[in-house]
Amino acid sequence: MEYKEKLYLEWNENVHYALDFSKWWSKALGVWPWRPNQILCTVQASSIASIVMTAAVSSSMQLLTKGSCGVITDLLDILSGILVFSGTAVKIICLSFHQQQMRYIILSMIDDWLNINETKSCKIMYQYAYWGRLAFILQITGTFVAMALTTWIDPPTIKSEISQNDSAAIRHMLLAPSCWVPITMSLNVYLLYYSFMFIATFCSVLTYAGCDAFMFSAALHLCGQFEILEANIEDLSDEDNQSIQKYKIKKYSKRHNHLILLGKRMNILVSGIILSELLSNSVLICGSGIVVLATVQTGNVNRVVISWAARIYVWYMEFFMYCYVGEKIASHADRLRSIVYNCRWYNMSFHIAKDMEFMIMRNNYFCHLTGGDFLIMNHESFAKITKVMFSFFSVLRFMIEP
Repeated sequence: MEYKEKLYLEWNENVHYALDFSKWWSKALGVWPWRPNQILCTVQASSIASIVMTAAVSSSMQLLTKGSCGVITDLLDILSGILVFSGTAVKIICLSFHQQQMRYIILSMIDDWLNINETKSCKIMYQYAYWGRLAFILQITGTFVAMALTTWIDPPTIKSEISQNDSAAIRHMLLAPSCWVPITMSLNVYLLYYSFMFIATFCSVLTYAGCDAFMFSAALHLCGQFEILEANIEDLSDEDNQSIQKYKIKKYSKRHNHLILLGKRMNILVSGIILSELLSNSVLICGSGIVVLATVQTGNVNRVVISWAARIYVWYMEFFMYCYVGEKIASHADRLRSIVYNCRWYNMSFHIAKDMEFMIMRNNYFCHLTGGDFLIMNHESFAKITKVMFSFFSVLRFMIEP
């Protein structure tokens, strides 16, 4: 590990291409594993966690004392804020608590990019890195578009004088109903409150989008390493002498074991994050779907519908990203077992055949990406989650409709 720690200082063009987005995002949150000023980064991460937790607690207290003004969209806005703010705090805490796992994953990625020496392997790694970068761009863009639409719907009310007798006068607030902000509140206090909610929302958007995109990129890199290992094992020849065969099998076995341990460390890092998203996003997607459906049925498709549709896209994409990479990792593990078995081990020595059998047996204990260590993230889980959400959506729709 000391050798790999030194690799952190030896970034080249390939490493920058694969990890620049992750590095910028992690430093913005203060969770980058290598900290020139550890106290400053700790204060940075703690400040963001404190801001979003304060926003979540404040919204919860306001909901208990003032209610939701009797409008379903207001209630869903409040629930969105509380769950998103709480989920943001969970993600920052998980990333800060599992710094060792995050450091191990990033060092492994740097090591792979610095030691790439084959055109075929380079092509595979660049292909997966491209999709990782694209996921970063799409996720960051999607979440910030959703935030921009939310701000567009509820911009700050700058008008300095509002008549107390004007019952139509309201003041907008992000992820909160207007009845929480009385017109008698001073303009300075109101703008301070709005700015605080805007900062909390911005921190949540940056954390949610960046965390999911980073995990997606790291998981895709792991898939690329499995694909490279599969190609190397397929090229094993029974015509080589026994010493060369033994050297290659030993090398591939160590590489295989490293990838399995990397997958387990990745699961430790994301398991709690995935669970928090499963619990919160399911409710938010169902509620947002009801708002969109009710508005469309009235024939009034406006910016409110567009905003809620953007939120559904962001939350649903988070589900899909984890299920997709979880399925891809599992499929590579199954394929590697088949590739090892289909090699010409029957023409090799008994000892080499036993080593290859060990690789197959080791693959049976491969670690999947899970939500809370009980739900395996794959295509089957994605279908089940979607089915449950639609069932929950139907029940909520019949309960709310007159």
